[in-house]
Amino acid sequence: MRTLYRVLAVVLSITTLAYAQGNSWDRVRYNGGTLQTKVDPKDWNNHLTVTSETIAFKLKDGQAVEIPTRNVTGLSYGQEAHRRVGTMIALGILVAPLALFGLFHKTRLHFIGIEYTTPDNKKAGLLLQGDKNNYRGILMALKSSTGAPLAVAEEDRKYVPTGISATVVRASEKGSADAGTSAGRQEVGSVTVNSVPAGAEITVDGAFVGNAPATLKLPVGKHTVKVTIAGYKDWTRDLSILAGSEVTVNATLEK
Repeated sequence: MRTLYRVLAVVLSITTLAYAQGNSWDRVRYNGGTLQTKVDPKDWNNHLTVTSETIAFKLKDGQAVEIPTRNVTGLSYGQEAHRRVGTMIALGILVAPLALFGLFHKTRLHFIGIEYTTPDNKKAGLLLQGDKNNYRGILMALKSSTGAPLAVAEEDRKYVPTGISATVVRASEKGSADAGTSAGRQEVGSVTVNSVPAGAEITVDGAFVGNAPATLKLPVGKHTVKVTIAGYKDWTRDLSILAGSEVTVNATLEK
């Protein structure tokens, strides 16, 4: 029995040491937040490290942010991560690609949102994207190190490991929360993008937003929508978005 306890103690010590040194991932995309960058949002080559004390995120252009885990106020996954960080951007709190207002319907993108306060007590956030092989580990590390509540949409709960506690945000609650901030939110319009062939990549103002077909919520003003797929000529349109407008564009790409 003593031998068993010693073995368990050694394993626990090794695990604790490894956790203190941090968990790191390179296949992480940056989809928006406090960092201004020209790094392609489709590029995985950014570096995330999570320890018990700090969340460190470094972009491939050298920009970096370090967030004390005690300053993290909330975590989110999937559509809820996109909505929460997108709402912060719409309120003018963050600087990020306007295309973050897009709503994705076809491709499974593992968004991870981190909301935190800066040293001067301002709200801030990051919208990251993990891949199918690492997003669970990232969520587990963030949840364990920060203890912050994790919010997830009802339809996305099945993608979060059962060992991670999460608050499920239902559609009715989501609508109520959105209505509560509508007074300060930037007005938007809706753009539905279809492509032939289907599945083409969409960028808005230079930022990747997903694959067609997709419906995007964009702030009022002028935007450039680009649709691309390998083996075909790029399709580009400049659009003027009005408040509450609903526009459908059909991109037929030529070989």
